Amino acid sequence: MSARPLVAVTMGDPAGVGPEVALKALAEPEVHELCRPVVFGSAAVIAREAEALGRELEIVVDSPLERDDASPARVVVLETASAEAVEAPRGEVSPAGGEAAVSAVRAATELALEGRVQALATGPLNKESMRKAGYHWAGHTELLADLCGVDEVSMLLIGKRLRVAHVTTHVAMERVPGLVTEARLRSVTRIAHEAVRRLGIEAPRIGVAGLNPHAGEGGMFGDEEQRVVAPTIAAMRAEGLDVSGPVAGDAVFIDMDRRYDIVVVMYHDQGHIPIKLLERDDAVNVTGGLPIVRTSVDHGTAFDIAGQGIASEQSMIAALRMAALLAGARR
Repeated sequence: MSARPLVAVTMGDPAGVGPEVALKALAEPEVHELCRPVVFGSAAVIAREAEALGRELEIVVDSPLERDDASPARVVVLETASAEAVEAPRGEVSPAGGEAAVSAVRAATELALEGRVQALATGPLNKESMRKAGYHWAGHTELLADLCGVDEVSMLLIGKRLRVAHVTTHVAMERVPGLVTEARLRSVTRIAHEAVRRLGIEAPRIGVAGLNPHAGEGGMFGDEEQRVVAPTIAAMRAEGLDVSGPVAGDAVFIDMDRRYDIVVVMYHDQGHIPIKLLERDDAVNVTGGLPIVRTSVDHGTAFDIAGQGIASEQSMIAALRMAALLAGARR
């Protein structure tokens, strides 16, 4: 058996850029040196994308996972999508697209839990399409937590300079303060600590961002820092973790690469904006707290450019690199 991990590449919503960026990434020799990729999705969709890109490509369908069939000129596809996936019109919300995206993730997760796949690198899904297909998960993170039967997970964004872990993600801002609890902050901080250790940093330095402007300014702009965040940090420090904060959200990322190995942020945009500004295509979405390895592109379905052949594959390549690294660390 090959020492390279087998990575399930879910194609995402077929109406978006997921199949395109997957194909472009799998054309890179580096990817095949790091792992054995198998696309979970639709061979017909992959063939459609290859034709649109003007690429001659051999597509091997349902090859036994134990074989090492993939190469830059050959894509292995495990069929998980129904025929309707091919009919999902590019750039449009549809139940067929949502169903195809979820089916690929479900099949890949089942095999990962069985140990037959060592990691997932997921293409983007569209939340509205997923809802039209009858699913009500807020996104990949919640979907994977449900499939794996775990309660505590965290979205991690990992780049070359910045790393963040989210206390909350896809919720309305009005709900965020009530979700910043001692239990949740402890859980996310420990998930962040373990994730950084798997990247080879033995004693991670963790910064915690405040929820309110100026981290509450001593209670003038909110008391969550005084009531919840600061006491929880003090307790974790007493337990031996290198945790600092709360630090104002507009200051915590300044010189982060010299001060912290990862920052725990309180809400979605507090982490996403600096990562997307500074890391661009180098950032990878990692789901921490799962019993399996899952990485993803750090972008959406980009319906507005689907089918135009101009989507960048760099984030998918980064996701595949990270999947291979974390799978190796876990083994």
